[in-house]
Amino acid sequence: MNFVSNLLRATGWTGFSGDYEWMNKVFDALGIALYIILALVGAAGVIYSIYLGIQLARAEDQSKRDDAKKHLITVIIAVAVSLLLVLFFNELLPLIVKNIAPESVVNPAK
Repeated sequence: MNFVSNLLRATGWTGFSGDYEWMNKVFDALGIALYIILALVGAAGVIYSIYLGIQLARAEDQSKRDDAKKHLITVIIAVAVSLLLVLFFNELLPLIVKNIAPESVVNPAK
């Protein structure tokens, strides 16, 4: 389950039918794709951070150290923001919608 399918189910949506049934699979795959993107961004961030750490350790003058330090801080912030966004969209958004939505929207049978 991902945030899109959870969001649709929280509003009483049972899924697309007819010519649009393929969209159910797209929404289910979206959550998986977000985690794959997170893994790729995280791996690239770790590799680049190691490279920048080596550059920081080998730098002979202060300007090169400052440049590597700025890039390292930027990479750490970018990976952290990516992690927070993926977790928000896949985990927290459905919980927020479920708790904010009126009972008639979450359970339309009542």
